[in-house]
Amino acid sequence: MTGQQPDPRAAARKLGSALRSLQQQSGRTLRSLEAQVRISDSSLSRYFRGETVPAWPVVRDLCRALNADPTEYRALWEAADPTRHDEPTVTADNRTSDSNEAAGSSTAPRPARRPRLLRPWSRRWIIATAAASVVAGGLVTGLLFLLPAQNKPDATPASGAAASTASSAGVLVHNVEKPCQKPRTNTCALSLAYNPYRPYNTTNSAGRVWHRDLLQAHCTIANGVTVTDENHKHTSIWIQVTHNGKHLWLPGIRVHPDHLTQLTTVLPLCTP
Repeated sequence: MTGQQPDPRAAARKLGSALRSLQQQSGRTLRSLEAQVRISDSSLSRYFRGETVPAWPVVRDLCRALNADPTEYRALWEAADPTRHDEPTVTADNRTSDSNEAAGSSTAPRPARRPRLLRPWSRRWIIATAAASVVAGGLVTGLLFLLPAQNKPDATPASGAAASTASSAGVLVHNVEKPCQKPRTNTCALSLAYNPYRPYNTTNSAGRVWHRDLLQAHCTIANGVTVTDENHKHTSIWIQVTHNGKHLWLPGIRVHPDHLTQLTTVLPLCTP
């Protein structure tokens, strides 16, 4: 008879408590961490309460931002979510590398790791698959898709930021209002914005999108206007997207929280 398996929920709470303790000891606010690690304060709160298990790069970046050695928290993270296999096993070699990086050592950089879902599929295949999944009702919100960068001659960058020329990611629009997750009516439309630093109102409305629309995302900012959704969740993260040939802005609150976490990990910060 095998021994009793550890409870991932208890392990998630233990990981969250350890990260929250680091944050409290550092005196850092959630807003200051949000700007540094590019994770919304609402997502950080869920991590610290143990409600959601962050990806390992998020745990690593949080530890470094709070002046802690990430390798000391690896075992807690693995116990909190033992089903994840997209992160390499920690060995003596990469423990030493992580420790040196946290201390500012000049060791050779390791190749950047990407989540397993980020595969170089063709854009046509991605959109066709996304559309078929939406029709079938089986598409899980939060999946990231890599899309090739498209620098159209008529694309106009929004004021205050420029899109990255590297590969971009597909982002699915998320409407928290369940009655609006199927009808594509004017009432259920969500607005894109011209400028993420201006109030999110009709004068700043640049186009309409609906739940599960797939957009091409280029980069993110963490210090835009704070937007609150219908469930009273809020974030100041914004995502630069392509819509009808123009670079516009999607509030981070209009993306599923898990998807937003992935986007802020994969996409670069928008440059001034």
